[in-house]
Amino acid sequence: MYKSEAVLRYHTAMALMRSIVAKGILDPEDLPVVSDTLAQKYGLSLCSIFLDSDLLCRENRANMP
Repeated sequence: MYKSEAVLRYHTAMALMRSIVAKGILDPEDLPVVSDTLAQKYGLSLCSIFLDSDLLCRENRANMP
């Protein structure tokens, strides 16, 4: 599988997971675990810029005020 196809499949699966969260079936706290699992399934690095990690969100910042 090409990397672009893996990224597309990852984002498609994450869109489905976000819709499941919106319906209240899955807790929002479970999304990072799902994201990591899907990244591994599609062969993406957990440090990839293509993952759904919002680094600009205040609660996701490491040591920046």
